[in-house]
Amino acid sequence: MTMLEVFREHKQNVCAAWVELVLSTYSLDTKGFLRTKNDPFLNPVGDITRLCAGCLYDAMAGEDIDAAKLKDALERLVKLRAVQVFTASEALGIFYAFKSVVRSTLLPLMEKSGLTAAYLEAESRIDTLALMAFDMYAKDREVVLENRVNEIKNQHAQLLRWAQTVDGSPVGGSGKTKL
Repeated sequence: MTMLEVFREHKQNVCAAWVELVLSTYSLDTKGFLRTKNDPFLNPVGDITRLCAGCLYDAMAGEDIDAAKLKDALERLVKLRAVQVFTASEALGIFYAFKSVVRSTLLPLMEKSGLTAAYLEAESRIDTLALMAFDMYAKDREVVLENRVNEIKNQHAQLLRWAQTVDGSPVGGSGKTKL
């Protein structure tokens, strides 16, 4: 049995196990919804996670996958995790969870088939994907933080304009109170 045959045979099980691990990172009341709703409009988190699982698996297995499609799937998942309430390690730890699922499922099979070197190459591709995700996450978090700073600046400017209209304001009231 070749490496790709082993990977293809176990794709569905590995992807399902990884999706389950990713969904388990959400709160208890959210998990049930994410697991049961398959509509991409009602459940974008579950849909994006499932889509990304297949792309990640194919890239890890060494399948001929379009680089733009892989990058898009990875970006969608990383952006989703970047705007949610996760620490960086929680947001990106899912890629190392993918590695552990693959290792527990496929390594024993690959060792039996004498394909350990090929397995290690596949595991190395997971590390590369995790690093790509880290770069994407850092950029996405930067955008989120810039948006927060801009929001605070806008709120401050609005308060300053309001304060200037209040009579007796130390910031230059006009003598007239507008409410």
